[in-house]
Amino acid sequence: MNRLLLSCVALFALGGCQALDGAGATMASSTVGGLAVLDAVSVINTHKTVDDHIVSMITGKDCSTVRASMGDYYCIEQPGNVPTIVRTSYCYKTLAKVSCYTQPVEADAGEFYGTRVDYIPVKTH
Repeated sequence: MNRLLLSCVALFALGGCQALDGAGATMASSTVGGLAVLDAVSVINTHKTVDDHIVSMITGKDCSTVRASMGDYYCIEQPGNVPTIVRTSYCYKTLAKVSCYTQPVEADAGEFYGTRVDYIPVKTH
């Protein structure tokens, strides 16, 4: 992870370097434009900016400017670290539809259709 962090820091440090064309004008606008395109592609695909990805790597949390702009927290626990409740439903065929219950129904064992498992995240905020 240290190599990745060092690579990211070096990339952003080099992003500040400016190339000069023959007339002496800077081409910094193309560098800024390139970073804007990277940010746009990142936001479209992951709902995070490039900076959000770096902050997420450093903190170990899921950080998103897009989420924060909608009034939620900037950084939250990683989805794998969120406690969940596992709820199993037992489903049986009835006359017109399939009905599901939290406990098995022995009387309807002949009409057993299957089970459904739901993973419900628990909010800790």
